Amino acid sequence: MTITYGTTLPQREFKNEVESIKEFVLGAESLGLSYLRVADQVIVPKRGGFHEPLMLLSYLAAITERIEMVPSVLVTPSRQTALLAKQIVELHALLAGRLRLGLGLGGNAKEYQAMGKSLSRRGYRLEEQIKLFRQLWSRDRVSFSLAEERFEGVGISPRPNGEAIPIWIGVSPEPPVQALERIGRSADGWFTMCRVDQFESQHKVVLESVKRSGRSISDIGVEAEVSIANLVPENFISLVKRWQDLGVSHISLSTLGLEGDSSSHLKVLAKALELLGK
Repeated sequence: MTITYGTTLPQREFKNEVESIKEFVLGAESLGLSYLRVADQVIVPKRGGFHEPLMLLSYLAAITERIEMVPSVLVTPSRQTALLAKQIVELHALLAGRLRLGLGLGGNAKEYQAMGKSLSRRGYRLEEQIKLFRQLWSRDRVSFSLAEERFEGVGISPRPNGEAIPIWIGVSPEPPVQALERIGRSADGWFTMCRVDQFESQHKVVLESVKRSGRSISDIGVEAEVSIANLVPENFISLVKRWQDLGVSHISLSTLGLEGDSSSHLKVLAKALELLGK
């Protein structure tokens, strides 16, 4: 299987400086990387936060031409569904379709509280939100109830011109079975955070859920992350080969944790791509 390679935006490493972010993103695009992952966190954690991803990606949409943008993952159940659905459509338009949407649950109780949402049943809420997103993006009028959110013959405009926005789901390194089954029912792909030796058992649960849902396993993509902050060529190539043999479709080459400016990060990315023959 051909692997699609991308990278993750090292915001904390750049201390959220917009100029460094701009240099990194334009450099990643010029290196030929296919996509950029951008993290989400509204409430500041102990070690520093991130730019709001949809706002940041709107800016990046204007300065890039080819690279796909991947918010991954938006903590969806903490957000109001109709507004988020509208924001995603707008970003999809600004990117001229270069959007792969990553959604997830998060687990920060204080963030949920500050956003006016509850942690309880957030998995159920995410699955219902995905259904609602797809309805709002494809229908003039929608009737749907989701906790305190009620849609009675309403819709949003503009909508995505008949194009499906791919929805991927992110999970924890050791996700519960129900989280993996949710991917099989609802998502176009998923982000695995597990070790390479844990992947097969998790992916088996996803694929079994895909089959039970009457879907094709070829419809489901998988993305793994490979750290290149301390790049050892032999180890790197071996790990990429193992992921490739397991059938993942995407690999994010991550420089997270690397000290230095955007130029330092881009040099490591360039070296990794050279090792891959890219």
